[in-house]
Amino acid sequence: MSKYIFPATFQWDEKDKVYYVNFPDVDGCFTDGATLTEAMENADDVLNLMVWSMEQQKQAIPEPTPRDKVKVPENGFVNLVVADTEAYQDVIDRENNPIKYARKKAGLNVKGLAELLGAPYRTVQEWNAGNRMPPKWVQRLIIEKIEANM
Repeated sequence: MSKYIFPATFQWDEKDKVYYVNFPDVDGCFTDGATLTEAMENADDVLNLMVWSMEQQKQAIPEPTPRDKVKVPENGFVNLVVADTEAYQDVIDRENNPIKYARKKAGLNVKGLAELLGAPYRTVQEWNAGNRMPPKWVQRLIIEKIEANM
């Protein structure tokens, strides 16, 4: 996992009242936004997702075109966008299994977490695997306990 910088074209469409964003070097990588701020945030998100996905599938990451070689669209501009796939992986892990994410961040193994919580090892093992997760409010309490122990 690495950091990459790609040029993106931002183009205001007066008719649709939206900024269209395209990454000429990354096939199928485009987004939009009703405001420039939203378009920038969406550009960051879509580039991270696309490049992270390419890494996961062991696809070659394309070479970025130098910014001054990218064709500037009418009513638009070119901006560089950073993709940090390691940070993006953290976001995915935190969203998909917050207990496992907190456990790893605290440097605990499954047995250590079971002991900290006074919970059965098998139950904590199930949570760690993403199975039979407790309700969200219980997950928040577990994460608070893990973080308080750090």
